[in-house]
Amino acid sequence: MFGRIRGLMAILFGGLALAACGSGAASLGDAGPLPSGSVPLPRPAPKFSAAPAIPTWQHVPAPVSAQQFSQDKAECTKVANSAPGVGPHEVKFYLAFTSCMRSEGYEASSGL
Repeated sequence: MFGRIRGLMAILFGGLALAACGSGAASLGDAGPLPSGSVPLPRPAPKFSAAPAIPTWQHVPAPVSAQQFSQDKAECTKVANSAPGVGPHEVKFYLAFTSCMRSEGYEASSGL
């Protein structure tokens, strides 16, 4: 019972507050066009990407040839695509791929 009364009181006071705020302002029918100098210009887009940086992989003990890197990457991609687990495919792929690359002797380094 008191919950309903509280709800009605909240609606009543909210309506009164809204009416009080709007009563001192001019109605929309009286509004004219805004001067061109008062309209804000759009801001430029931010210069950073929301996507995470793609890591570069470096072989830890010693650098490897581009062909060996491509073979290791292809093998880890195959392993990651067939990784079992629950959750989004992208997350499973990322976890399995990074684990495989680390087991092959690579370290990820971001370009930031």
